[in-house]
Amino acid sequence: MDSAEALIVSDLLATLDGQHVALLSRLAYQPQGIPLDEISPALLDSLTGRLRSTLVADKAAGVLRPRSPHVGALLASAFDGAALREDTSGGAALLRALSQAQARNDFDTALRLFRSGGGHFFMHFFGMEACQQAIAGFPEQMRRETRTLIFASAMHALKAGNVSRARHLIAHHFGAEANDLTRVLEKTDRYCLDFRLFRFLMAMYEDRPITDTMRERLFDALGEVPLEDHLQRGSFYNAMLEVFVRRRQFDAAVELARRARFHYQRAEAHLLGFYIDLYLAILALMRGTLPAAKSHLRDAGETLQKVPFETPSDKRILGLVSAVIRYEQGEVRPLVDFLNDEFDQFAYGEIWPTVAELAINYGGQALSRCIAIPAARVFLDKWRVQEWRSNRFRTLITLREVAILQSGNRWQEAADLLTAVQSRINRTWVEGAADNLLRLVDPQEIALAMAWLRHLIWEVPSRPMLREQLAALLRNDHVTERQRITLLLWSAHVARHQRDITAARSALLKVLEASARLGSIIPLVDDAAMLERLLADKRLRQFVLASSETRQVVRRIRAMETPIAEGARRAGLTRREMKVLLLVVEGGTNKYVARQLGISEVTVKFHLSNIYRKIGCRRRSEAVATARALGWVA
Repeated sequence: MDSAEALIVSDLLATLDGQHVALLSRLAYQPQGIPLDEISPALLDSLTGRLRSTLVADKAAGVLRPRSPHVGALLASAFDGAALREDTSGGAALLRALSQAQARNDFDTALRLFRSGGGHFFMHFFGMEACQQAIAGFPEQMRRETRTLIFASAMHALKAGNVSRARHLIAHHFGAEANDLTRVLEKTDRYCLDFRLFRFLMAMYEDRPITDTMRERLFDALGEVPLEDHLQRGSFYNAMLEVFVRRRQFDAAVELARRARFHYQRAEAHLLGFYIDLYLAILALMRGTLPAAKSHLRDAGETLQKVPFETPSDKRILGLVSAVIRYEQGEVRPLVDFLNDEFDQFAYGEIWPTVAELAINYGGQALSRCIAIPAARVFLDKWRVQEWRSNRFRTLITLREVAILQSGNRWQEAADLLTAVQSRINRTWVEGAADNLLRLVDPQEIALAMAWLRHLIWEVPSRPMLREQLAALLRNDHVTERQRITLLLWSAHVARHQRDITAARSALLKVLEASARLGSIIPLVDDAAMLERLLADKRLRQFVLASSETRQVVRRIRAMETPIAEGARRAGLTRREMKVLLLVVEGGTNKYVARQLGISEVTVKFHLSNIYRKIGCRRRSEAVATARALGWVA
């Protein structure tokens, strides 16, 4: 059939009103005709009068039918795809026609209708409930053997957050090997194009790594997809977008997002388009560009309003990103409230790893600052039970917990967690690394190296090699803008300890100016205590706070200040005294404290006597109890 004919029919259908379109959609999938007694006389006369060469009211047979099979086929073709879905009445008509076909056991017609409604993307056009009902209306054997229905069932499971169910469905029909994406991509003779692309999409929910070889094979598979297959092409770019985000290749990710959005717009797939707008907002947050994040969030909200059915899980994701953006501006409470009120329903529904990463990093930090470190750790433990967790995902959670502990001055616990991470990037590697830091590529290895560097900076900021190591990471092209702000802050701290005030001024000014330019203070929050120590130096403070923009950044950070830093400052404890006290609270003996800080036991006793005097205690147990009561440690 000439597709141009179907396009002409589609254009003509656009000139009809909703009642006419709904009736024609039924007729398209009931080629034997619609009983005349089911059509109002006025509607029948109106439609046959306008389409007298196309339709016939066959009174002998008692049905309205196309004048020829060819006309019926053209109608069906015109209703396949976005032409039917763009109008809610047409969508409702398709659901009715599908249900009616199933009721009369015409499952071939019902399957054709299901495919025309999006196939395994059916739920993105009609909603989870409608999709589940449509699948359930097919015979069990058909559900087990028909690829379209298997994919749709697996997609339904993924959107419900049940990854193991999706894997079971795939393995039951295609064999256990089908859950190995590498094998699927290698065996093109065994696995069809649709399955290879669906298996790639599913791998994103599983948080599976995509190697360069796999990526090349996937782009080869994309070459087999027709240009007009907008749903398939859009979904490919959507899934590949996740790959590039994990690699922190943000420019490429933005380009893939634009391509995905183009195809979803052509397919009138509003819910899928919403995901792209939301992804762009998250990308802007990861890059640290808050104004762009706000703009994309508005686009996402507007796109979601076009979706013709209720989708609470997607509204929750939108709520999360909105709360995160407000947190970036210094408002902690909206994010904490979201996590308290919405977490369980949010975390156990459809959620891609990048969205989970957003919740983990921001949520963990906000809970530790607004409530307590134990609350943040309980929150992180809830993520550890996710069924699709991978090594990458587990390390991500550990790194957030490490940052929380370091920010709360629980350094030994943080070091123990870091030591348990299975990676070549361990303390020994970082201590001896210089140019190797410049060559790091993997985002998680960079994050591990930075976690160990923060620990080394806390222990011995006068260590000569630290400045060289920080400079190497700052030159690394794979370090994000947010990480650069953190590294510059550490550079200022180390330079000050090594009595290079000029370098400290320069680095600190860059930190505050970058934060003001991006509109984000969150890259500084984990090291707020370090920033305060720098600003306590009059030589630095007067230089870097000369502009209103930098002063505003500092005011916003202080508004989120932790009780630990504030309490210690009020008590008059020095940085070294606070280190001694925190190690003692963790159960360290004088000998242990001396070894950790590189000082003598006599010096430890001297510091303890000063601590007792400043906080009004007479012995070790009282100091520990006081520190806990004041909220300096959890």
